[in-house]
Amino acid sequence: MDQAIAIGFTVPAIATAMCAIFLCFWHYNREDRAALVFAAAFVMCAVGFLLNHFVLAKESIANAILHNACYAAGLYLLSDGIHRAFEKQTPRIALLSIGVFSVIAAGIIQLSFVGLSVRIITINFVHGLMLIITAWSLRGIWNRSWTGTAVLAAMALCIINFILVSPITVMGNTIRDDTFFQSAYWQIINLISIFSVLSMGGALVSVCVMQRLEALRDDAESDFLTGLKSRRAFEQAARHYCEARSGDYAASVMIIDLDHFKHVNDAYGHAVGDMVIRGVGALLSSKTRMSDMAGRMGGEEFCLVLPGTSMAGARTLGERLRVAISQLPLENTPEELRITASFGVAELGRDMLFEDAYPIADAALYAAKSLGRNRVECAELPTDTGKPVRRKKLESVPASDTGAQRLAS
Repeated sequence: MDQAIAIGFTVPAIATAMCAIFLCFWHYNREDRAALVFAAAFVMCAVGFLLNHFVLAKESIANAILHNACYAAGLYLLSDGIHRAFEKQTPRIALLSIGVFSVIAAGIIQLSFVGLSVRIITINFVHGLMLIITAWSLRGIWNRSWTGTAVLAAMALCIINFILVSPITVMGNTIRDDTFFQSAYWQIINLISIFSVLSMGGALVSVCVMQRLEALRDDAESDFLTGLKSRRAFEQAARHYCEARSGDYAASVMIIDLDHFKHVNDAYGHAVGDMVIRGVGALLSSKTRMSDMAGRMGGEEFCLVLPGTSMAGARTLGERLRVAISQLPLENTPEELRITASFGVAELGRDMLFEDAYPIADAALYAAKSLGRNRVECAELPTDTGKPVRRKKLESVPASDTGAQRLAS
């Protein structure tokens, strides 16, 4: 086989390998639909390349329509996958319209017998336009993360390939089917296509890897029942806040412990106990602010760190939570089941750290338990408290938004 022809199999081989990689991502995480779409995009790239250069006669109407349909579909899927990965809205109408136009234009140009060079320049420009629309729609990801920067940089290389390299290489040369593999266009387009597929594939692999790592981190930092922070993640966030906070403003720590929870598990089963824990977690998420931190410390114990909240504000919040927990609606649980909770509250002094305040709040919680449970007990005020910030100035977060950028989740 001629060396120039053999080199042409490099692009579909790389595209097929990328497809296999993305299918592996999807196989191990079926919720990652973007990886599946990426795999489909690279399949279309490989099929279109093979149809164009090795299966169909270049100057045939079948080649003009079929291989351009594959490329247009691949570019659409590529755009849709990237938009999915970065949670953006795909400009479907614009991309579909341009993709359909590219196929129709390829057929018309081929039927007009104006030459293969005109078809190459026109269709590459149209496909480059699809990438330009995609890049413009995704422009906000440039500074969002290094993976966003990598994706847009790879897309820029592909746009240069379509918009600049192709016309410059083709202009002044007559490209025919019988001399195609000996043309400078074939050699250059192979080289640029290899770089384009590798750069785009590498950038998208990095997106999938980082998303998987972030998912694993979120799983490690989130309590599986409530979606609140796990104990380790909560304590790290609380320590960081207390070390960095300004002592000019108040802050409080609240510990919440469900009363007689062992009896709930023993009498009604652990499934009901889990439902109670989930319900309390959702309640805490819905009744706290974006600036608050909430975590499950283990079992039936929860903890809140309340920036800008004084002892008085924390007591008021604790009473609201106490009443809400006692009235918590729980579906598919026995009607006689009633849940109550005890609260211990401590306010931080100017230089007090989380590890200093937590035992004080825990002692207040012990006092609430000793005094009959289902009550809020506050520790003594430190002598150097800060100024409170009115809680009502910050809106509460709906329970359905507990996963949105907040310290409580």
